[in-house]
Amino acid sequence: MSFEGRRRAPAIKLRIVDLNEGEFVTNQDGSKLLHVKTDDILRRARIMGEIKKKSIIESDETVILEVGDQTGTIKVKGGGGEFSGQIFLDMKDLKEGTVVDIVGLIRDTAEGKPYIECELCIPIKNQSLEVLRELEISKYYQRKGLNSKATEIIATAAKGQTKLNQSDEIKNHILELLKKPESLKSGLTFEEIKRALSLTTKELEPELRSLQNDGDIFEPIPGTFKFV
Repeated sequence: MSFEGRRRAPAIKLRIVDLNEGEFVTNQDGSKLLHVKTDDILRRARIMGEIKKKSIIESDETVILEVGDQTGTIKVKGGGGEFSGQIFLDMKDLKEGTVVDIVGLIRDTAEGKPYIECELCIPIKNQSLEVLRELEISKYYQRKGLNSKATEIIATAAKGQTKLNQSDEIKNHILELLKKPESLKSGLTFEEIKRALSLTTKELEPELRSLQNDGDIFEPIPGTFKFV
């Protein structure tokens, strides 16, 4: 058999609702493909969302995730095959609440509902990548003539990006303060940072916690912060 000229089907980036609202059609070779509102006939797709639930079936090395975005949830199955052992290993230690980028084949359940047979699963730690994905999908909608929905999503994504930029700016200012020679030894209190940057408690508190979680600063005594 010659495979010359045969190409792998593209994994189109879509929102989960697009898959859930799609309809399966039968291909000439008998396989089922998913017809979605962008008028694509999908064999493969790419989604990004948060792990809501996870189940592991050790006996056949299979992981089943329930992944959700703002629009809905979908099942993602990984492992369970001769050539999918690495996918099982990649997925089995993922925690609920983790945001993941999923690439995989579209399959249908006995009830005719779509699920994804995972080919690639990447944990996402940078929130800006979620905003970027929304923008990519929105632009794709526009190319497909779905302008009203795309405009709404772009506006939401743009607001999200603005918030991320503001958050990064505050974090940079906090680090600059704590890196100053006079601050390195004894650190600065919450109130000192708040006054220096003219921020409210609501604005400052989450950024300090985020920097702590990232390991950039620590709290040697309650209410005082130092650069690591």
